[in-house]
Amino acid sequence: MALSHSKTEFEDNRVTGDSWAAFKVSGKCNNGQVPVLEVNGQALNQSEAIIRFVGAQVGSYNTADPFAMWAADAVINTCSDFEKSMPKSAEGKPLMYGMFGDDPLAEDSVAKMVEHRGTLWAALQVLIGDKAFFGGESPSIADFWVAAMLFSWERNTQGKEAQAHVYAAYAKGMEANAVMSSWADRIGEELKDYVAARRPGTF
Repeated sequence: MALSHSKTEFEDNRVTGDSWAAFKVSGKCNNGQVPVLEVNGQALNQSEAIIRFVGAQVGSYNTADPFAMWAADAVINTCSDFEKSMPKSAEGKPLMYGMFGDDPLAEDSVAKMVEHRGTLWAALQVLIGDKAFFGGESPSIADFWVAAMLFSWERNTQGKEAQAHVYAAYAKGMEANAVMSSWADRIGEELKDYVAARRPGTF
């Protein structure tokens, strides 16, 4: 999103099957994980480190202003805290793992997930305050980070049909937060070309 929004040219290389197996042992894939950003022969790992690197290059992570850096980092850290506290099943697995199955997620699980999601939007509302974007008048890496979550759930138009009720419940739940709903509309407009062109199953 940060690269696309800044009109920076890049190659989006998706690895699956045999190509993933080969890439995993290539030495570029630290700890056997993606994403990996390759720049001038260097393989950069870890999502948060990558978005900060990209943001610093394209102007969406203001390294000249420590307060702006803190503001962006605080949003990303808040999202990470939220992910760690997701509601779990009796077996200790996050309820959202049910989204990967073919059976529709149970309504009681959906209700717990939506309630928890509401706590994230409430926390983010405090951080955005009265600004148009987390970055102020224009998006920062924090906006792109949260947008990845938004377009995976509340505004996901490419999700599994069997889980359509989950996406609908998330979207309805977000309506209760007018501030973040308005932000979602604004970031959606900023990223409309990217979202329209994205591949199924990606952010």
